[in-house]
Amino acid sequence: MKMNAVNASCSFSQNLGVAQLMVTQLLTTLTKLFCDLHPIYPKDRSSEVFNQDEEYDFIVVGAGSAGTTIANRLSEVKNWNILLIEAGPDPPVESNIPAFWPMMFSTKYDWRFKTEKSENACRGMVNEQCVWNKGKMLGGSSSMNAMYYVRGNPKDYDNWEKLGNEGWSYEKVLKYFKKLEKVETEYSDVNAHGYDGYITVQNSPKTPLLNVSFFDQMVIDAVKKLGYPYVKDMVAHMQSGVTNSWITTNNGVRSGTAQAYLATIIERTNLIIMKETIVTRLLIDGKRVYAVEVNKNGKSKIIKCKKEVVLTAGAVISPQLLMLSGIGLKEHLEQFGLPVFSDLKVGHNLQDHIFLFNFYLKFHTNSKEYYDIDLLYNYLIKKTELALPGMSTLVFFDSTCNASDYPDLQFHFILVNLNDLFFFHLLTEINMKPEIVNEIKEINKNAILLGIFPKLLRPKSRGRIMLTSTNPFDPPKIFHGYLTEKEDTETLVRGIKFVIKMIKTGVFENGTLFLVNVPKCEVFETDSDQYYECYVRHFASTVFHASGSCKMGPKNDPDAVVDSRLKVYGVSGLRVADTSIMPNIVSGNTNIPVIMIGEKAADMIKEDWSNYDVHSKF
Repeated sequence: MKMNAVNASCSFSQNLGVAQLMVTQLLTTLTKLFCDLHPIYPKDRSSEVFNQDEEYDFIVVGAGSAGTTIANRLSEVKNWNILLIEAGPDPPVESNIPAFWPMMFSTKYDWRFKTEKSENACRGMVNEQCVWNKGKMLGGSSSMNAMYYVRGNPKDYDNWEKLGNEGWSYEKVLKYFKKLEKVETEYSDVNAHGYDGYITVQNSPKTPLLNVSFFDQMVIDAVKKLGYPYVKDMVAHMQSGVTNSWITTNNGVRSGTAQAYLATIIERTNLIIMKETIVTRLLIDGKRVYAVEVNKNGKSKIIKCKKEVVLTAGAVISPQLLMLSGIGLKEHLEQFGLPVFSDLKVGHNLQDHIFLFNFYLKFHTNSKEYYDIDLLYNYLIKKTELALPGMSTLVFFDSTCNASDYPDLQFHFILVNLNDLFFFHLLTEINMKPEIVNEIKEINKNAILLGIFPKLLRPKSRGRIMLTSTNPFDPPKIFHGYLTEKEDTETLVRGIKFVIKMIKTGVFENGTLFLVNVPKCEVFETDSDQYYECYVRHFASTVFHASGSCKMGPKNDPDAVVDSRLKVYGVSGLRVADTSIMPNIVSGNTNIPVIMIGEKAADMIKEDWSNYDVHSKF
């Protein structure tokens, strides 16, 4: 069904025949199915806030994965009024279609930060800058991520507690993972999962038109041939091995935090939401945060807070806002003439997962090219095709051959069908150089590509967020720090060698390895570690998991910004609760762990303000 197959000049007569009536009913049905994808979100009450001098019990800054969770849980308390402030609007309807997740990049729903230029990494990107696409809408990045359900490894959380963060071991956070999830998979261990939470977790769907299941099985067979197990439930059992992923969808529609934690509670009048509103600074009286300053459409207002401000703006904006408000490293703040209320290493300890783009197997094919309208039709009618954000297979691998089930690499797989518009949109939006994108496009005209991308799970390298100016509308400087530690490069090179071992199993019998031409790497022998290191430095890029820039740690940790109850050191009335508090990034996708952080933060806040009553209707 090609787009130009419909004659635009066709018009229906007033007396509809059977065929015309059926077409009209079909169009009506498709329109309704499309509109039904879009939930009703709580309304924007910005004008109400601007026109009143209300003082709120809690102000939550940022309606991302953690912020929406915290706002929901705090609004369970009937005598608290909660203000949730979000810089972006409601998610668009396409946000709810899983395969469309990259299509919101570079739109008004995306912060689209650029990292500073670096010789260590991102050499294959325009101006040697990686792009960090971050959600700027209700749900934050949970409204534009790839929806993989991963918790990380239990050892991640045990190590957090060993660093002095009481209450953050896996045993102690497990109840919050269970609390957030509603698992509806074919197989799950009842002792490891929750079944009544807000976030729906399902098996990746089958997509008959796109060959995904065929290539998923190839990957599974290759990994099993190398002696690694197929694991049905990587949360309940072991993480090392290969699995068909679970994703956060509800009957083929995204289950992000905007859909799950906000659209389900529109009747709660004590949760007030401001949309498309920027928080420009926190106001501090002595050592207490007592208000926030906001700006919407050029109009500013100071909004007071009775109990606490909870900062949930993510690993880039949270440290920026702290520094603009006088909380940060003294010498850095004084460069901009800012007051210093608390001298802390805000913006340091920045971490991110990076993975190696541009490692492909190519399969020459005579198979059919599919058109967007075919895929959308199948999705609306049967919830196939576009219900899948990508290939369903995930592999976790320990490149050090340690027997402790603590993998240091995760592998993502992307199937690029003929002339795949979605994939090339993604490559362009992550800032890859046009000549490289065009080279891959040329190959893709006659060949299906299987991208096998190793991801570094526990980077040793650290970056930093720094102010650009005192203007809150200027994005901060992001020094990603990628590959500054040699061990990170060595791990990714071992990941490449694992991919080559997969290829040599013979499972991909019709596939041949395709590497992008990189002139600067040609001085090295193609199969050498030096060549692969050069390749890594060109094509290793973000997986959108920035973390760690407001580190959680005990008071004697010189790098800590918040304590184990997420309270900012040196001031009162302020917590941070998002990816930025992670002392070390988790070993897997970060969305589910961040929602867990939100659930735990909400409980800690309730414990600290224990005199409250819960709405009976909630």
